[in-house]
Amino acid sequence: MKYVGIDLHTNCFTCCFLDTAGKKEIKTFGLNEKDLSFFFEEVDSSSTYVLIEATINSFAFEKVIREHVKEVPVANTFELKQISFTNKKTDKVDAYKLARILKAQLMSGEEQIHPVVVPPQHIQELRALFTTYRLLRKQVGAIKNRIHSLLKQNLKPFTKEYIFGRKSRKEIRSVCKDSPAVDFQLNFLFDHLEDLEDRVTAIKNKIKEEGRFYLKGIDILTSMKGISVFTAIAIIADIISVKRFPNSKRFASYLRSTPKVESSNEKTIIKSTNKAGRKVAITLLSQALNHYRDASPTVKRWHDRLRRYKKPGIVRMGVCRRMITEVYQMLKKEEYHYFRDKENHRKKMDEYLSFLINLGMYCDDTARSA
Repeated sequence: MKYVGIDLHTNCFTCCFLDTAGKKEIKTFGLNEKDLSFFFEEVDSSSTYVLIEATINSFAFEKVIREHVKEVPVANTFELKQISFTNKKTDKVDAYKLARILKAQLMSGEEQIHPVVVPPQHIQELRALFTTYRLLRKQVGAIKNRIHSLLKQNLKPFTKEYIFGRKSRKEIRSVCKDSPAVDFQLNFLFDHLEDLEDRVTAIKNKIKEEGRFYLKGIDILTSMKGISVFTAIAIIADIISVKRFPNSKRFASYLRSTPKVESSNEKTIIKSTNKAGRKVAITLLSQALNHYRDASPTVKRWHDRLRRYKKPGIVRMGVCRRMITEVYQMLKKEEYHYFRDKENHRKKMDEYLSFLINLGMYCDDTARSA
């Protein structure tokens, strides 16, 4: 058996080859066709196990080497903190530690690290689209803040709702005509803002277009008040499949809605939420909490009772966790939400299907289960 720990970078990777007897050999290869062929000569598909840490290019690298080795688990970064705790941190040390972890796990049969699930190619592409979407949204927020700041500096204390309303933008562009420098900045920033908003709309439409393969999951998720088609696609992109979660607790933890708990003797500390999972879905779901809460009398009563003696942030996260738990049950049982508004649900799905039909991308065999 050969155990290989790989410290992966953007242009090269350092390998530590460790055999059963403990002999080690360290080599560095470039991420090019020539060096990869040299690496493939060092491994074989029957007895070589490789461990790599989850980084930006891990999935693409795993895809390249998976046919040449027996197994390639991708390790969760949060479970490899011991690498960063060493006094001497180099590529060779990191690769050696990865090889030792892999060898110990395989020889003992006890799972020390939980490998990251490598998503299908289409899910990877969806996640990349959401990353770009979030980047553009941050830029939109930064531009709006700058416009608001300029107006306040010049004694124009308009509300953000008024400044960025479609009907009032033309007026706002001209409120500082007496100051050429400020007038130039306002018009320059508004032009940039409107261009960014068009790009955000374009990427949202692309995401909705790519979500056409998951119509069944989207149909189930949008039956909950507050979950739009866009949010439903985000949930599917984050979780890949509900079948890989054994229970709702694991599901909620992966979507960053459960707190970390530390307990010693009779003392228990509830800490902040787990940060090891995906965060796109939780960001979008948190914006729909009021719709979800008000649609369910049971949740509304529970929320009103809880906020009497809990901090607002804790109450909000509790509602979010409850919402995510119901999402899990809906997907697991393939059932609509209990408090579904049929008219609202039908409207959301009709608009989405019309969107796909207008693009020429909807037919009877388009949909497949998420």
